[in-house]
Amino acid sequence: MTTNRYIIVLFFLFGLFSIMSVFAKDTIVIDSKKRSQDSILTNLKQKQEQARQSNHKDSIIKSDLNLLKFYTYNQSKNTDTDELSHLLEYCTDNNNIDCRIEVYAMLAWQMQKKDQYSQALEYYNKAIDLSNITEKEHFKWNILIDQGTLFNELLEPELARKNFKTSFKYISPNEDQRMAISLLNISSTFEKTNPDSMAYFSNKAIGILEKNPSQNNSLEIAANNVAYGYIKQNKLKEASRIIDKYIDLNNIADSKKERFGSFFFNTVGELNYKLGHLDKAIDYYKKSISYTENAYPPSNIMSLNDLAEIYEIKGELKTAIQYLKAKENYLQKFNAHNLKKEIARSEYNKILSEKNKLITNLEKKNQKTNKQVYNSKILALSSGVLTIICILFFLTIYQKSRLKISQLNEEISLVRLKSLRSIMNPHFLFNSFNTLQSFILQKDKFEASEHMRELSQLIRKILSNSDSLYISFKEELEIIKTYMILENKRFDDQFELSLTIDEDLIELNPKIPSMIIQPHLENAVIHGLSSKNKKVLKLSFQKKKNSIQCIIEDNGIGRRKSAELNKKSKNTTHLSIASGNTAERIKLLKKVGYKKTSMKITDLLDDNGKSKGTRVTVNLPIIN
Repeated sequence: MTTNRYIIVLFFLFGLFSIMSVFAKDTIVIDSKKRSQDSILTNLKQKQEQARQSNHKDSIIKSDLNLLKFYTYNQSKNTDTDELSHLLEYCTDNNNIDCRIEVYAMLAWQMQKKDQYSQALEYYNKAIDLSNITEKEHFKWNILIDQGTLFNELLEPELARKNFKTSFKYISPNEDQRMAISLLNISSTFEKTNPDSMAYFSNKAIGILEKNPSQNNSLEIAANNVAYGYIKQNKLKEASRIIDKYIDLNNIADSKKERFGSFFFNTVGELNYKLGHLDKAIDYYKKSISYTENAYPPSNIMSLNDLAEIYEIKGELKTAIQYLKAKENYLQKFNAHNLKKEIARSEYNKILSEKNKLITNLEKKNQKTNKQVYNSKILALSSGVLTIICILFFLTIYQKSRLKISQLNEEISLVRLKSLRSIMNPHFLFNSFNTLQSFILQKDKFEASEHMRELSQLIRKILSNSDSLYISFKEELEIIKTYMILENKRFDDQFELSLTIDEDLIELNPKIPSMIIQPHLENAVIHGLSSKNKKVLKLSFQKKKNSIQCIIEDNGIGRRKSAELNKKSKNTTHLSIASGNTAERIKLLKKVGYKKTSMKITDLLDDNGKSKGTRVTVNLPIIN
């Protein structure tokens, strides 16, 4: 589970609050048990038609806002923005600032639904700028909460926490529901870093919500957060007490299961797993996967991973492998879904950094100007002109940066998916399973167990790092070592592996581009060394200023002979995957500023011109 599980919950809470506020002035009470959405929608459309017949501008704006709020916040699959854009034009023409604020907030919400996170941030900024003009505090609270949940979804918990804490300024003393929502949002920002704080703020929310028993949805969500925080601290008795007191999974309503079932069942599944109740854990994890409204809930990753671990503990290795494969397939879709978030976060951080630098520079210049302003009006005027030029320059750079990131977006997504496919190619997996089968047939239980452990460890490490563009040097080295151990077993320990590592790299442990080295090792094993009796593979890493030089050298049959053998066997595709993917990654790294990244493949020849192996030299940048 990640922070996104709580953001989805809080989105719903805010959506519910927004819908309630729509009808407050019209004395309409929405009771989901008594009225269907169709009747609500009919009512809203009737009011809209009456307002347009009256041709009263304020009534038209009010009725349109109410209807579009219903579409935006109460219909999760609705992502239409055309009507919102028309209303924004109408409100602008009639100089209605409050309407523009609400429309910008709804546009941002719709952009989030469509995974257009950069556009959503832009709309939120516009809404915040306009909200500074109005005195209506509930506007400011709503926008701070919405933008904060987006920051949290983009894995920027500190920015999100800043928003949520600021929201307290716009809560009246008797607004317990808003106070609880702000506390729950703060709680969600500590999930990855501080489960104790997560449980603390959720407990404070419970204390408020217990005064209002009607707010059952919020109370259960707060309890789930507390239980999850306790589980992460291994306070299993406390977690069990909270769940028993506030969350009744047997009687939970179907509507709640659709929205929150994935998270509730995942939390209870993890609790049972840690308590050693494996069969119960399996049941809850499977329910967590089945009850999901979101396209790619992050709780499913945890559920699939834990199911694989549990079945491995129970000795049901085939089932464990099935769940690992399911997790791999799910991660590919999940990563593609989350890639836009990563791009938006990088883009926003870059813009924010440049903006902060500009503000700092402007403040310094203004300080100097203030000291000298009494001496010369001309100097003050010059400073003003210089400030305008700086702002225009910043806006120009900002536009160019946005365009560049937009162009790189699809390239990054394609290269990451290709790289993951290259590492996890079926040839390696099938060969590893054949080796495992051989150990089993030989009744060598120890070797079979060790082989399965090493294979599971390799697959977990690859999948856990597949959602990132970068990886630490030590983690990459562990993946490489585990891979070579498995391949050496497959060839009955025929490999002679020479590994040379610069000690500075071990101490520094820098970040490097992920998924580049291992595919070349696989090419050397499959196409270079498989036909050789004596298999020698040399691998070295040397630090070169701000880069790492990696050399992969084998005594294989060479590229030409390997291509001929592959052509005869009608298998000509995999040989070029590693070099092709590496070339694409290098091209992409150069675009984002790492100009010294390179790859070179050299055919090694003896004195008679015959092939005696292949050398691949890759220069990888150290990521700042």
